[in-house]
Amino acid sequence: MQLLPRRLCMATGSAAAGEAGDRSSGSKQVAITVSSSSSTVSTSSSAAAAAAVSEASSSTMSLPSLPSLSVAAAGDSCLVSSFAHVNTLLPLSTGTGSAAAVAVADSVHGGLVVARAATVALHDLFTMEATSTSDSADDASAAGSVKCVAHLHGCKTAVTGHQDGRLRLWQVSSRVPGRLRLAAELPTVSDRLRRFPVPSNHVTVRRHHRRLWIEHADAVSGVAASADGRFLFSVSWDKTLKVWALPSLRCLQSLLAHDDAVNAVAVAPDGTVYTGSADRRVRVWEPRPDSDKARRHSRKPAYHLVATLSRHMAAVNAVAVGCGGQVLYSGGNDRCVVVWEREDSASHMVAVGALRGHRKAVLSVACAAGDGGLVVSGSADQTVRAWRRAADGQGYACLAVIDAHGSAVRSVTAALATAQKWHRPGGGDGDEEWRVCSASFDGEVRLWSLRVAAA
Repeated sequence: MQLLPRRLCMATGSAAAGEAGDRSSGSKQVAITVSSSSSTVSTSSSAAAAAAVSEASSSTMSLPSLPSLSVAAAGDSCLVSSFAHVNTLLPLSTGTGSAAAVAVADSVHGGLVVARAATVALHDLFTMEATSTSDSADDASAAGSVKCVAHLHGCKTAVTGHQDGRLRLWQVSSRVPGRLRLAAELPTVSDRLRRFPVPSNHVTVRRHHRRLWIEHADAVSGVAASADGRFLFSVSWDKTLKVWALPSLRCLQSLLAHDDAVNAVAVAPDGTVYTGSADRRVRVWEPRPDSDKARRHSRKPAYHLVATLSRHMAAVNAVAVGCGGQVLYSGGNDRCVVVWEREDSASHMVAVGALRGHRKAVLSVACAAGDGGLVVSGSADQTVRAWRRAADGQGYACLAVIDAHGSAVRSVTAALATAQKWHRPGGGDGDEEWRVCSASFDGEVRLWSLRVAAA
């Protein structure tokens, strides 16, 4: 069975198990185009009604005592212009470890990263066609089921986190653009050899078992890169946050970040790092200020804890940063997405409300780049919800509820499809098209086109 985030509540049931075997055509990767009528998609006002029904029928688990930010104004029906299913990538196999993870690689040129245990591939964001694919026969690509994936900004490189505690970097081959090659594994051999002779570099991870502090002792559950491309951050079920330098790939720092497994990490444009854990907390990390100018601009920052955010009633599975770092979204086993807004006078972030509607644990949250205020959440209830932040920041509209997956949704991502405006007949010229991609534990990846009116 593919492992869910640590401390996943029992309400999720067995959504992630036994689903892949129901598809007889899942023995190979296929891209198919189907009409949106083949999936259940609720939009605008109907989505609000679905949210109310699902919330009423949910279990009795306590929810955070926060106001609901989901609004259903009379004009919501004008928000959604079109929502259509574009393409589907079927599971590569029906065995264990087939779960997929997705991330936007390049929203400018239309890139999408899809990672599975056997392959990692770059896809076109508009058609889902693979542009570069790793060698499925490469033993390194199958050394552990993929838990997470991220894109390194400014280059054709992706990084994946695996069940075996390793991170792997993938780059588009300069000689064969259609091939994605394994460029490195973290920690690198040179980094291990350099630190191995020093006894102080070895730490006890459990009784009678020691390893280098630069190594993760459990599955890598989250990975994110800084906007400037200088640092890579990884978190693990071993409770640690590690900071890696780019492009040297050396581990700079390892922090005992939480009291329980760390399930997610996100980085704001200013370099602030957010981690979410099974201990029900979100923690905020920043480089330690230093009066020495040379030290401030060095490539070896000393990250330290600046705030602990505690409003969730159960494990936190996902974090995402939006609005240029001014808003943080965290999803957890309490079935809601808590919305935090930047408030330096209130311990960095303050919880302003929650997005409710999912019937089971929220496993993934993503924000689309730009000022559109689009937030996407995936859940163990097998649905994806698209939310849009009001222009004034007061409330969120649930644009759509996608009930198309046959297993828990473990990864979501979203991006503005083009900078071009789409003209809606009988409407304004300010409508925008977004691409929403979701991946489930049975290995299925679905791509959706969402066209909404500009805020």
